[in-house]
Amino acid sequence: MNLKERFIKYIAIDTMSDEESSTHPSSKTQFDFAEVLISDLKELGVNDIEYDPKCYVYAHVNNNKEKTIGLIAHMDTSSAFKGGINHPREIKNYDGKPIELNSESILDPEVFPSLKEVIGEDLLVTDGNHLLGGDDKAGIAIIFEFLKYYLAHKDEFNYNLAICFTPDEEIGEGSLFFDVNKMKADYAFTLDGGSIYEANYENFNASEGKVTFKGVNIHPGDAYNVMVNSIQIASEFAALFKDELNPSTSKDYEGYIHLEAAKGELDNFTLHYIFRDFYLDGLEEKEKLFVKNIEIIQSIYPKVKVEYSISRQYLNMKPLLIASRDTIDLINKAYITTQTKLSYVPIRGGTDGASITFKGLPCPNLGVGDFNPHGKYEFVSLTQMSKMVEILKEIFK
Repeated sequence: MNLKERFIKYIAIDTMSDEESSTHPSSKTQFDFAEVLISDLKELGVNDIEYDPKCYVYAHVNNNKEKTIGLIAHMDTSSAFKGGINHPREIKNYDGKPIELNSESILDPEVFPSLKEVIGEDLLVTDGNHLLGGDDKAGIAIIFEFLKYYLAHKDEFNYNLAICFTPDEEIGEGSLFFDVNKMKADYAFTLDGGSIYEANYENFNASEGKVTFKGVNIHPGDAYNVMVNSIQIASEFAALFKDELNPSTSKDYEGYIHLEAAKGELDNFTLHYIFRDFYLDGLEEKEKLFVKNIEIIQSIYPKVKVEYSISRQYLNMKPLLIASRDTIDLINKAYITTQTKLSYVPIRGGTDGASITFKGLPCPNLGVGDFNPHGKYEFVSLTQMSKMVEILKEIFK
């Protein structure tokens, strides 16, 4: 089974995670997919496999080397759009023109500029009714293709190989039960990015804030000096944040404050915010602004009862990876050797690699050639997927 065939096999299995679930993993189909992956590992001759009850699949290939490199990819796909595609279409030597997915959906480079970056490459696109699942089954397929080569050419490599396939990354729980001791690696890489010409060793610092305004509901005819309208107060609170703190007006290294959800009634209304910044002091400033604006609203409306909380979600892995540059040096060496262009791009979000790095296993992120994830306009570059296999070979040498 070649790289393309394996990828098509895996994306036909719908492994959508469920953020409303209270189970781990959040969907049964992830267990089903894990069983498929275990079977495929055994078919290739891998016997050192541990299947964690939380649906983490660990595998090891001992090459009698001093150090071990781990490769990590996640099994679930986004809950934003249905997966399980059976008829993806291959576009060979893409010519840069719009691609008709179906009668209602056009993959147009004027709308999706990433298409302009893959002219001349072989692509796999959706049927317009499903997401493709390249996030992150492209990463899984790449790991398997590398594994096949590794097993047949062990004498070429200077590191043992460790693998982990994780569940529920799309709902922020991919590293929740990840066990560094079971991984048994000195370094690791998540294969869960976009273009392979970009790698990531820094991500947002992140926290979330919730504020609830508790007012008083009464018939509008009797409201004078009694009603405290929580909906109105919540809207005034939201208006206190400047436009430049909005994610729709921020880019590159700019952080933001994002009103993510609003829910409630006239006498009880809750706003859910997320705060993002690449610098920890910038994150702290946003958290302080959140509290300051609560105090402003409280002073204007002394009758409203306000309850709030702030909690940290994840931190930027950059300081830890810069302090111990081994993983970055391995990436640089591989890209230079394969004569592949490379830019380091900050992740404007989180990554399992950050959480894993803070667990003690250095873990930057590599691209897999997946674009426009989480929807019907997703596509992968088969050319870039194949190229990433070659880059991994150099990382392990």
